[in-house]
Amino acid sequence: MEGTLKRKISFFTGYQDKWFVLADDGNIKQFDRKPTKTNQKPKWTMNIILADVTTKDDGLRFVVTASNGRTLKLKAPNKEEREKWTKLFKIINEKHFPLIYAKKEDEGGFGPKAQEPENVVQSEVSSDEKRTHELFKTMSFKTKRNYAMVAAIDFGSAYSGTAFSFKSEFIRDPLNIHVMEGVGTTNNMSSKIPTVLLLNPEKKFVAFGNEAEETYASLTINDPQYANQCYYFTRFKMQLYNNRDLKKSLTIKDISGKKEMKAVDVFAACIEHLKNATFTRVKQHILNFEEEDIHWVLTVPAIWTEAARQFMIDAAEKSGIYEDNLTLALEPEAAALCCRSLEIEKTDKSQSPQLGSFSPGSRFLVVDLGGGTVDITANEVMATGQIKEIHSASGGPWGGNMINTKMWNLLREIIGIEVLSIFALKNREDYLDLVRDIERQKRSFKSDSKCTIGLPSSLIIEVKKSNADMIADKYKGKAEIKRNKLMIIPEVLKSIFKEGIDKIIGYLEKLLNEPETSQVKSLLLVGGYASCGLLVHAIQEHFNHLTVICPLQPDVIVLKGAVIMGHMETPIVGRMAKYHYGIALAGGEQKSNFDGSHTSFPTSQQEFYTIIPKGSPIQVNEVVTEYDFPIEVNQVEANIQIYASEDKQPPKLISEESCRTIGHIRIKLPQFRRTTKLRIGISNDETEFKVVAREEYTGKCFVGTCRFLD
Repeated sequence: MEGTLKRKISFFTGYQDKWFVLADDGNIKQFDRKPTKTNQKPKWTMNIILADVTTKDDGLRFVVTASNGRTLKLKAPNKEEREKWTKLFKIINEKHFPLIYAKKEDEGGFGPKAQEPENVVQSEVSSDEKRTHELFKTMSFKTKRNYAMVAAIDFGSAYSGTAFSFKSEFIRDPLNIHVMEGVGTTNNMSSKIPTVLLLNPEKKFVAFGNEAEETYASLTINDPQYANQCYYFTRFKMQLYNNRDLKKSLTIKDISGKKEMKAVDVFAACIEHLKNATFTRVKQHILNFEEEDIHWVLTVPAIWTEAARQFMIDAAEKSGIYEDNLTLALEPEAAALCCRSLEIEKTDKSQSPQLGSFSPGSRFLVVDLGGGTVDITANEVMATGQIKEIHSASGGPWGGNMINTKMWNLLREIIGIEVLSIFALKNREDYLDLVRDIERQKRSFKSDSKCTIGLPSSLIIEVKKSNADMIADKYKGKAEIKRNKLMIIPEVLKSIFKEGIDKIIGYLEKLLNEPETSQVKSLLLVGGYASCGLLVHAIQEHFNHLTVICPLQPDVIVLKGAVIMGHMETPIVGRMAKYHYGIALAGGEQKSNFDGSHTSFPTSQQEFYTIIPKGSPIQVNEVVTEYDFPIEVNQVEANIQIYASEDKQPPKLISEESCRTIGHIRIKLPQFRRTTKLRIGISNDETEFKVVAREEYTGKCFVGTCRFLD
């Protein structure tokens, strides 16, 4: 069957007409228009064997969710046409898995043999574990197809940016990366722009970044009633870190505190704008370039939970970046790869490298000093140039935004809370200039000089109305205003930085005392907050026995590294488990041992059965653990809850306080006509867990989904 259906493309774009072809092999193919050639390559393909099809009440829309979790949101021209498509999906599924009961003496779990669909593979049933692992790997991991370009989006708490490079350029010079400095930026502090989103009252896109700030500032002055109806979001990324029980239904409030939206829509709107701006820039130079030619990389903090990472994948899909075209990059790992490339470039040019900090066998910490969090990974450089994690990622909420908050509190104390509030309300554009100047001072402040902040004339007028002396008594002798400039003595500013710097240094010291990090010789400081000379100097002084590296333009190192990661097939070879991961076993069940035997245990409570111990190495693109799961007659799916604990020792029961549910595994199945069991293999692909299950009698394998966000 073939014909035109509308497909939901993205948050902004909505539905667009596409030509779909559904073949007997279970593959549905998408074209921009009806193909003119029989061998024409489709724009997009998905296998619908064992897929769920749900219909909407409007009689037109329906959603196809494949067994591997991919979704296709469609709209038919009328109810009858929708009925034809959904009925055909069912017919094709029944063709591959006939719902016919076999006789008792039949050995297999299926009826008549059907052509093998894409997501189900027939394997030879063998005790050879290596063969099983290879099969799981083949089914679990997507290989990056031959993309013409890699583009990265560094979505930050305070600032965001994009960069890209073409494959042909990368082969010649990995550091030939185009940073998108012109995406609406008027901020000379950085190539990145503020993570600020403005939507109209109908929740349609208006502006992002500096343009969003300035448009909203203008609206508050010229049309305050309309401005109050708009949605203005800023500094919202930290909600994914702070929300331990993150749900996809999470809502966030705009700047007014009165209006709110689904957080996934806010993130999707930001990602889509950055995606479209990057693609538009490329199209200006290469007219026949297509979005399908781009592989996208989205950066995330290494200390984020699996649910937060899943959230970003879902937001990216809503923005029009589908999972097949997407890689998540952990920010510190991306930074490490970029700095290693810079090191290689220095060596090639016969320049002095950083004392072998990135040579094979060397171990180092990457300290990503962002706006919201400080994100730390401990890594080792392999002989292949790939990177292996030697200690699980860690960190905390001690980023640059913490200093901004303290500087604004100081300003309120010096000139008055009410004065500053009136000024911000009446002079929005001047207020934005003050925000930017405070950010500049935060980054450039040195311990031996006064901090000088430029004050707009409109603020000076408000200050004089309230206090002729302009400075609160508490700060006389510590601060003064001269020629529209506020000058603050170093001691006052140092006290603002002290708490955050002490927490970062204390945490690094503790981390470096761990057995796994005993051979670390270098600290790599990256991120926007690494531009702060006071912070860098404090770290250099405290860790003077180590090589402390802070590259030029530390705020774009993660962004460039993400592009490099996107071009590499497997840039990271291994990580360390952050938690004890486990599943629940009910009373009377059996534990599956790795040798295939089982151990029974009598208990009335559900036990925590460890599948991945905390601190154990997780090899990327390898099977991490396996588990046998019983299947009853006519059972159409397997559902397994995943639990985690941060304690040193794994919990004994899932009811313990330290144990929490973090996700679930779901495997879609045909209706087996006999009791059987699945050998479930869990693997790690880049930043996500992948699941494949093999049925014991027939050897058929099924791709499952591992979800960490409800």
